[in-house]
Amino acid sequence: MLIYELLQYWFHRISREAKGNFGQFLWKIHAIHHLPEKVYLLMHSVVHPLNTIIVMLISQLVFIGLGVNAATLLIINTIVTLQGLLSHFNVEIKVGWLNYVFIGTELHSFHHSNKLDEAQNFGAVLSIWDIVFGTFYYRKNEPPIELGIIQPEKYPDSKDIGKILIFPFVKDKL
Repeated sequence: MLIYELLQYWFHRISREAKGNFGQFLWKIHAIHHLPEKVYLLMHSVVHPLNTIIVMLISQLVFIGLGVNAATLLIINTIVTLQGLLSHFNVEIKVGWLNYVFIGTELHSFHHSNKLDEAQNFGAVLSIWDIVFGTFYYRKNEPPIELGIIQPEKYPDSKDIGKILIFPFVKDKL
């Protein structure tokens, strides 16, 4: 699980912070997930197909290369999927000190902030890599000010599937 989290953490963070054309492409395939202005349960699966393919290739191919068996892959994927759903509940679930172990609704809502200084917490299940690499962000009892993306007018509407699918290939600078 720690290996999965490390791979996922860096892809998630690079998708947000990388510069240049490659960085912009990664952000565009990830930004689709950040278009809605609130976090909700089904939002977990609102992603660009390329984002899903890249995440699956990175994680699954590394695990297969390491010789991880199918049962372990099933367990890891189940935990990640359930935690992904939990972290997108549109419910305030306060877990206190457990925020320093797990990514839940409190921490993940900051990841969806449209304020870049708050938009941290790149882990999927565990907070460990955010703590280690200095991207852990938590304000007890203070939710993010506003969710979504900066300059939403530069992005397609979250309900326009056609524009979302071609968005990473559009040359507009963000």
